[in-house]
Amino acid sequence: MIGLTAPRSGLGSRGRRWAAPAGLALVAASVRWLVSHRRSPAVRSWRPGGGVRRVAGGLSVRTAGHGDRVLVLLHGLTASGDFFGARYDQLADDRQLVIPDLLGFGRSLDDRGGGYSLTAQLAALDRMAQELQLDGRPMTLAGHSFGGLLAVHWAARRADVVRVVCFSAPLYAGAEEADARMAAMGPVERLFAPQGIVPKAICGLMCRQRAIAQWIAVALEPRWPVTITRMVVRHSWASYTGAMNSVIRPGGWEASLGALEAAGVPVLLADGARDPVPVPGRASELAARHPNIALATHAGAGHQLPITHPGWCVELLVSGPARSRRADAWRA
Repeated sequence: MIGLTAPRSGLGSRGRRWAAPAGLALVAASVRWLVSHRRSPAVRSWRPGGGVRRVAGGLSVRTAGHGDRVLVLLHGLTASGDFFGARYDQLADDRQLVIPDLLGFGRSLDDRGGGYSLTAQLAALDRMAQELQLDGRPMTLAGHSFGGLLAVHWAARRADVVRVVCFSAPLYAGAEEADARMAAMGPVERLFAPQGIVPKAICGLMCRQRAIAQWIAVALEPRWPVTITRMVVRHSWASYTGAMNSVIRPGGWEASLGALEAAGVPVLLADGARDPVPVPGRASELAARHPNIALATHAGAGHQLPITHPGWCVELLVSGPARSRRADAWRA
């Protein structure tokens, strides 16, 4: 009789044979992800940063603290200001802490497109500084990877920067060296080089399905906090290639470092000994050539220093040099 017969599952005998093993495999994968996630030092140590979030210069910015001095933290490629979590909040005890999501990344993503060249990135930071009334105050700039390059370039054009700290900066002499270095890092880095049809197609698909892509990223990478991993997909092909082709690959940072030496601005290059991104020996060469450059190396760290070793990074940011020509000028 209709309505009294038991509903059929729709699975044939072959489907039923595969359903149970597939379910067990999914459970096993989920358990492995959870164990790896909870064991990760980065996951255990990271918490969302505090402060107030607002829009300044077209950028989403988190600010905390007060005081005449300013510390600006710039995140790396495909990341966001969330990279600098709660461990960095203590830096706001005696200064104003400013952490933007850079143009085209994180909460500063604009899918309508626009320019993402070095000039555009620096102009956005200038507008941010103006709207937050940072201009003319002694400012320390610190950046991770791509953000470290931006910090060097931005500091060279501002008279109020008194110190620069670069974590894991990709100081490549030009596009040829940059491409060779990235190709040597592994197949994923080669796949996402900013040339060719494949990376553009993948990025386009992620942009169209960003809500799904962010959870795929979380599933593939259990070592990082979920908030951090979800932000990885919040960029566009235009902002990614703009950063790669206008900031990372061309080089050009030598002139900015020269300007900082002439101005007496101390620069600290901090790297992890296990980091494949920096050119081996490049930081030592620069320190030997420029008296304003100092080095710091963490023996056990890789590329993601600010999130894997936040205590070490905070210590470097707090323990600045005793003298800075620009800092002396502010006191005079």
